[in-house]
This record gives sequence, C-alpha cells and structure tokens, in this order.
Amino acid sequence: ASTRAPREDAVACQAPLLRHTHAAARSRRGSASRNMMLQRILVGVASALVSLRYGVGIYAWRLSEGLEKPKYETVERLPGGIEIRSYPSYVVAEATMRGKTMSKATGNGFRACAGYIFGGKNRVRGVFAKGSLSTLPTPTDAIVNLRQIKAHTAAFVTFSGKPPSEARVAKERLRIEKALVDAGYAPASSETLTYGYHDPFATPNLLRRNEVGVYVTKA
Repeated sequence: ASTRAPREDAVACQAPLLRHTHAAARSRRGSASRNMMLQRILVGVASALVSLRYGVGIYAWRLSEGLEKPKYETVERLPGGIEIRSYPSYVVAEATMRGKTMSKATGNGFRACAGYIFGGKNRVRGVFAKGSLSTLPTPTDAIVNLRQIKAHTAAFVTFSGKPPSEARVAKERLRIEKALVDAGYAPASSETLTYGYHDPFATPNLLRRNEVGVYVTKA
C-alpha cells in the first residue's frame, strides 16, 4: 500500500499540468495565426499602394509623351552620349522662378506652365506652338510668358532620374564643354539649358527624361 500512493499523487498532479500545456499551445497557435493575417494585410496594402503609385506615374508619363516637343535634326553624335542638334524656331511658355533652388523652381514652374498647357483659364493644349506668338492666347498668370526661341544649334546630354540639382547640371555642362573642344565646337553662350520632359511629381524617376545643353557654334 505504501508503494501505490506516490503514483496516484503523481497522476493527480499531472492533469492540471497537461491542461496548462494544451492551453499555452493553443494560445501560441492563435497568436501566430493573427500575426500571419496581419502580415498578409500589410503586404496587400503595400502592394496596392505601389500599384497605385506606378499606375498614376505611367499615366503621367504617357500624358507628357503626348505633348508637343520642339523638332530638331541631329547634326553629329559625340563620344559620351553627347548630341549636336539643329533646332528651327519655336515658341515656348516659360515661368521664371527667382531666388529658388533648382528643385523648387522645377516644381513651381511646372505647376505654373501646366495651368497654361493643360487648359487652366486659357484652354490651351500645347506649349510649343506651330504658329507664332500672335496666334496664341495671352497667359493669365503673371509669371508665365510666351517666348519665341530663335533657330539655334546646341549640344545635349540625356539622362533619366529625378530633376537634376545645380551640381549635376554644372557637372554635365563641364562634360559637354570638354567634348566640344575635341570635336571642333565652342560654347556660344554662358547659358545652360536644362530640359525636363516629364512632370517632377508623379512620373517614376526611371521614366523621366532630363537633358542638359549648351548653345554651340563651330570653332
């Protein structure tokens, strides 16, 4: 009789322990299931936001690609992706931003010109006009002006990415000037041309087309 009592006590003590172990296991499984569900929701939301971002970006890119651009003829291609172009005369709508960094000027200037290009109060659909200054409506925004660009020759380098900083523009101009010397050209002006063919907000950096250029003449 003395040998049976410990075994009965052991069995009696094990029952609560087993119940506690089973409850803890169910709790861990429930917690893991909730974590997996939360992860799936977060991944789904992130995927939806990325899809929306690039959907809007591609739409903005297509819209910009449909805008009228100045026509030109390629005169010569230099090493390093530099292109000598000959442009006929054309008209642009431009906004001058004073006392601002390149990035702020790009954003503010784009908004001002977009109001003219895409309608705004003037219902105009193109920035580079096929006609003359006399055939275009006068901009209602005081900072937007129409200007006739004379026929000219310029050297350009093209690259993708976000709108270039002042440092990037200076670097590209220096690279162009070095290439011009070897090709028998010379800068015709101290003005640096910085062209952005897409909006600085929605279009993905990979799809943006930027250009830095210099007016040139034969040396």
